[in-house]
Amino acid sequence: MENIEHNYLNNGGQFWLAINNHQNIVGTIGLIRLDNNMSALKKMFVDEGYRNLKIGKKLLDKVIMTCKEQNIDGIYLGTIDKFISAQYFYSNNGFREIKRGDLPSSFPKLDVDNRFYYRNLKD
Repeated sequence: MENIEHNYLNNGGQFWLAINNHQNIVGTIGLIRLDNNMSALKKMFVDEGYRNLKIGKKLLDKVIMTCKEQNIDGIYLGTIDKFISAQYFYSNNGFREIKRGDLPSSFPKLDVDNRFYYRNLKD
């Protein structure tokens, strides 16, 4: 959560929080602008006690709506093997798995990421 302004906002990206009734952060999602009208989804997280309440879906829908409003053509993301629920979530929301070599050069790769996904927003 450190440096949201530097890592997201100053570079044309955005960052959203899901807040519960007690003003606690229960979910996050970030969007980074890449070259060629593309973007990267980062820091998607929903607190374990708030999963299965559609919070992740609402956050992702907000990102997709924002991307379409800004004429972004697609969204890339990285995750890891052990996050099976996340992979299922992304697949069920229109993302398809791609190879690391298919990522744009401007995608901010993390060494731990070993699964990559893309969603086309042009259709």
